[in-house]
Parts: sequence; structure tokens; C-alpha cells
Amino acid sequence: MRSKLILIPDLIGHRIAPRENEPIEAALFEYALAGNGLFVRAKRKEFTACLPLKLQKIAGLPNIPVGISWTRPRIPASLWHDILRHAQQAYTSSSFREEVYLIYWDGALSEWQWRASGRKNSWASTIADDTLPEYAECCIELHTHPPGALHFSRADDRDELGKFRIFAILIDVHDKPKIRFRGGVYDHLVPIPAAWVGDMPDGIIDLNEIDALVEIMS
Repeated sequence: MRSKLILIPDLIGHRIAPRENEPIEAALFEYALAGNGLFVRAKRKEFTACLPLKLQKIAGLPNIPVGISWTRPRIPASLWHDILRHAQQAYTSSSFREEVYLIYWDGALSEWQWRASGRKNSWASTIADDTLPEYAECCIELHTHPPGALHFSRADDRDELGKFRIFAILIDVHDKPKIRFRGGVYDHLVPIPAAWVGDMPDGIIDLNEIDALVEIMS
């Protein structure tokens, strides 16, 4: 009896896009060269990501869609509001400590849920409790930063490389709150606008949007 061959997809793919919408076939992620630049693409059950590594016009190739394409509803503003309120109440401005929040899709309730999961919390560091079942399920990992720390740190880079999820930092939670997102696709951490993730409540400033406006005006 002849055994059936099991075809294992490539872990990392390389593609020159012949058409606008090409399916992702690599098991982990793929690089795609298209008319609008070079991109890293990957998919998971909640979303498909196509993140720019280099935006540049390349003649003779079609453009491909850039951004986050959700298979679940976009994250509602109410969820970010609840996380901000928890961060404000967990620690006062004078006794601030970082906290980690896991955002995940609850299949039983058919809605987004979040859970505070930090351990070893201090003024400038924390770590997610990876023993929680929500850690394996989460597709967005957000942590708070101390006042004025407007960028991801080198420690954040070390912790977040090698994962496929969306990352965020929430800064100045007690005074003019600000947020910054980036898409993590294994070897790549790419800044993304908050609008790609969901609706933001009034009063939270998207720092990546501000940076983009400054670059256009400079």
C-alpha cells in the first residue's frame, strides 16, 4: 500500500506578487515584493498582516493591500477605555508601576476580552505571566509605560521579537494618555497606526499618527 505524501509548507516564503491579492502560503511569514514596495506578511486566526518594510514604487508589479485585515470585529473603543481606567486605578501617579494587558478573542462569548497579567511590576518594567491561558490566546499585548517614556524600549524589543502579535504601549495614563502600536511578525517590529487595530476613545493620542504628520510636514 502506497503511503500518502504530506506536503509541509515552507516556514518562510518569498514572493514577487503577480496579482493584487495573493494568498499567504508560508507557515510562519513571507516577504512580498510588489509595486508599492517590500512587505512582510503573515496570518493568524484573528487577522492577516501585511506590514511595510520599504515603501517604494516598483514598476511592472501590482500594488498589494497594506495593513491589518481582521477576521474578527475590530477592537472597540470601550475596551481601550476600560484598560485605561484600570491602569489609572491600579496605581496612582506618585506610585506608578507598569502593567501588562492581554487582549484576546473569547469564542464562547464572541467578543473581545482583556486581562491584566503583569508580574514583577516596577516603575519601569514588568513581564507578562506566560502561564495564563490568555497569554497563549492573546493577539494584542499592551503594557503601560512611565510618564514621558514615549517609545518602545530595548528591553521591549528583546521581549517582543520572535512573536506574531500586535504590541502597544500606553503612556501618561494619568495625564493626557498616549498610545503607540506596532505589528510584531517574528523577526520584524513595524510601527502601525491605531486605526489599523480598532477605534480609539476620545482623549487617547495616537503617537504614530503624530509622528507621521510631523514627517509629512518636515
